[in-house]
Amino acid sequence: MQTARLQLRRRYTRSDPKGIFPHVDGVQPVEHNRLAAFWRPIIDMTDSDLAPMRLRMVQPVSQWLAEPPADGWSWFAMIGVAGLRHQVLRHAGLTGYDCREPTGLDPELRTPQWQRLLDAIARFPALDHLTRSLVVFQLAQLSYCEYVFKLAGVVTPDGDPAHDRYAYEVARVHARFPGHAARALPVFEQLATMAKDPLLALASCAQGIGHTIRSGTEIQLAQRFERYGQQLIDAGLPDRWHAWLVRSRFHRAVALLRLAERRAPMMRAELDLALEYSDRLFPAVGTDLTVAQENLRILTESQIKAAARARSRESADEVRRLCERLDALDPYCIEARLVVADGFVEIGDYPEAARRYAHAGELGTVSGAMGWFRAAQCYDFVGDRANAVNAMGRCLELDAAAVEPREHLAARAS
Repeated sequence: MQTARLQLRRRYTRSDPKGIFPHVDGVQPVEHNRLAAFWRPIIDMTDSDLAPMRLRMVQPVSQWLAEPPADGWSWFAMIGVAGLRHQVLRHAGLTGYDCREPTGLDPELRTPQWQRLLDAIARFPALDHLTRSLVVFQLAQLSYCEYVFKLAGVVTPDGDPAHDRYAYEVARVHARFPGHAARALPVFEQLATMAKDPLLALASCAQGIGHTIRSGTEIQLAQRFERYGQQLIDAGLPDRWHAWLVRSRFHRAVALLRLAERRAPMMRAELDLALEYSDRLFPAVGTDLTVAQENLRILTESQIKAAARARSRESADEVRRLCERLDALDPYCIEARLVVADGFVEIGDYPEAARRYAHAGELGTVSGAMGWFRAAQCYDFVGDRANAVNAMGRCLELDAAAVEPREHLAARAS
């Protein structure tokens, strides 16, 4: 293992801030397309057992639009990255499926699931709050965040439990969209202090903490959300499955706050609490099992990041164990693959990190381009110049606006 440490650049700069995503011609149709096998749910809402966890939830939500679940709301956490579908279709060469809005998809390409979503969109103003929330989440899964804003705008809580849950779902999409956190955080704060459902209030605290930290907002706001959440816990929460789920999410968010506060030991304590409540979610069946697995998957990412920072022999062993768990939970998720590779960088295993980054890059999209960029640095660091050049070239194949990969290749050519 290397004794010197790689100073990894996690992101490259772009000559065009919006990116330039090349596409290939003459590819196989969707049924025989390599990338489509992994991204099929975001392409036409058809299920695939090779899809990442967040996209395996497209199918149940579509079914709920036809027959709303008896127990009401969706508890899925992960939503799509804005514009992801466009990137996938460009890189897969399936540009015929590309449409700025879901209503623009060619009728010949619409699956029954896609048409079901369009039917709900057409009736959106008349839908009840539960069904509106499902439509909003489904659109976000497909990365149509801006279309959500067109349909819903910003929804202000009004004290009605169903309306407030709808406001929460819309705020989550705003919080996920670049530059929109300021629109979502006031909604989360209102819900944290006024929602009649204590679980919705605590979930809003978790969202408020996480998106305050990620958006670079004053840390005092995140600390205020933590106080709101602790007051809800002190007042007493029901001892049931969904309460354990929300408690786990809240403690995971507080762990992120502890990291921002540079209080690493207390971060680990919060992650331990999050894991304790996560463990209570098992065994579960059906959709509840998927939600429990999703919660453990997100928590495992946080544990890898926390363990990697310790940089001891014991923590290196823990990182490897956690990476194996994340691989098993979500083997085809590009973001999970990047987290695993990042973990190997932190423990100094650069050959394995390079392999993992390249594994992520094979799935395309801008995240894949970042994977190739990081792989190239790892290859270069260990003296594998040929694979470094190949990885930089693969990065440019996914994002032609990437500056550093272009400079690297030019330097090698000269």
